[in-house]
Amino acid sequence: MLKNLPKIFLVTVICAALSSCATSSSKPKIDAVEVKPNAERALLHTRLARGYMEQNQLATARTELEKALRLDPTQSDSNYVMGLLMIRLENSKDAEYYLEQAVRHDRENSSAAHDFGMFLCQTGKEKKSVEYFEIAASNPLFDRSELSYMRAGECLARVKDPRAENFLKKALTTNPRLRPALFRLALIKRESGQNLNARAYIERYMAITKPQPDALLLAYQIESSLNATDVAQSYRKRILEDFPGSKAADQIRNSDRK
Repeated sequence: MLKNLPKIFLVTVICAALSSCATSSSKPKIDAVEVKPNAERALLHTRLARGYMEQNQLATARTELEKALRLDPTQSDSNYVMGLLMIRLENSKDAEYYLEQAVRHDRENSSAAHDFGMFLCQTGKEKKSVEYFEIAASNPLFDRSELSYMRAGECLARVKDPRAENFLKKALTTNPRLRPALFRLALIKRESGQNLNARAYIERYMAITKPQPDALLLAYQIESSLNATDVAQSYRKRILEDFPGSKAADQIRNSDRK
């Protein structure tokens, strides 16, 4: 299952400044000073691991991450990168554990939260994934919040969860030109019989990109349902002439033979 995970899991680690651990009033302040070097050393091993992963030296990367986590098991980035490594090694159980730890120890590690959401969605835990997409998107410093909302919507749409539409609309509120969100909303509206709304979304989609066969086919189906014969036929012609070898063209030819 993990072989088909998106390329998004190629690691990009956020190297944030580390703060010293909180100590109780009964312990002298020097304890906090003694903890900090371990945190910094853990982060150094994590950076080394990232480099080794980029060179596909996964065994060496794992050794570095194990050192990092021995030094500081609560280091979010160390857990995050170990989770990504476990994905590369197709160890889904450990991947889930480490990614969850990364978010638990730092809810502002939005890259970890987003990627954990992606992992859960791709491993059949679509509804659980939403929690982590929302954590990622809630961070005002995260510059990919629209992608988290969009992925949450796409993931929920796969299991016909009615919340999907709201997440996709949130994504478009942040970025009105987010093409996958426009296409998915057009599809959702088409499937629910709301063809006028579906038309509006697919037209917005086509206004900002050169449509591929699946988008042309969806537009053809929408216009056919609205009895807009001339428009539907124009989409049909584009599919058959511009993409004759596509699945969309095969589908149209098969429907013609019925």
